[in-house]
Amino acid sequence: MLVGSRLLVGITYVDADGEVLGREQFCGRVVEVGEGVVVVDRPGEHGPAVLPADEEAYEPAPAGTYTLAGTGEVVVDPDWLTTWSVLMEPEDGQTLGTGPEP
Repeated sequence: MLVGSRLLVGITYVDADGEVLGREQFCGRVVEVGEGVVVVDRPGEHGPAVLPADEEAYEPAPAGTYTLAGTGEVVVDPDWLTTWSVLMEPEDGQTLGTGPEP
């Protein structure tokens, strides 16, 4: 279902108090789904993104134009959307947990 499609991803990094530490948005092609993960080939030098494969966190994207906040990149008609909150430990930047955004 997702493999080969364009996925628009939004990730919000928060601390234990819920304070936003940073945000990331990108659009990439889904290259693999399996073993509980979705692998997205994201543009640039970051390498692939590995996201949880929670089916409820992926929804069809309404047709339209999306402007990414961090880069200003314009994405036209992606196939799917997903948004995630990532709980980070502020001292060392380690991920404490991941979940779909409500």
